[in-house]
Amino acid sequence: MLPAAESLNRRIAEQIPVTAHMGLRITAWDGEWLRMDAPLTANRNDKGTAFAGSLVSLATLAGWALITLQVEARQGAATVAVYHSEIDYRRPVKGDFQALCRFPEADQAEDFWRQLTVSGKGRLSMTVRIEQEGEERARLCAAYAVTLIGTSG
Repeated sequence: MLPAAESLNRRIAEQIPVTAHMGLRITAWDGEWLRMDAPLTANRNDKGTAFAGSLVSLATLAGWALITLQVEARQGAATVAVYHSEIDYRRPVKGDFQALCRFPEADQAEDFWRQLTVSGKGRLSMTVRIEQEGEERARLCAAYAVTLIGTSG
């Protein structure tokens, strides 16, 4: 895992304290793909499966983390916030689980980078998969707003 991801793990734990209680942690990032893990024990519901709120939190945070890492590497510090999301819960999660996401394809990414360069602001949509033991259990489609720090407006 790249050092920037380790640094972001520390920032997430400090700035979003609930993530430490939930055990959410970036476990892999190669510059394109990101994986964030969570243990079932800290995120289970009354049925012994993963709490839906934990699943959506992990997926939302994984997308946020991937965009944050990409923007910081390419453009510098920025604020990243989700402004719309939909999640499809496909099957119960009965064990430790992971969120997996990849930075969008070149054409969508080019539009985003162009917006960010021209105005200091951009919007990006992405899909995040929640998996348990390699099987997709939920899928989040989310849209994030990004503003470079130091950009007015």
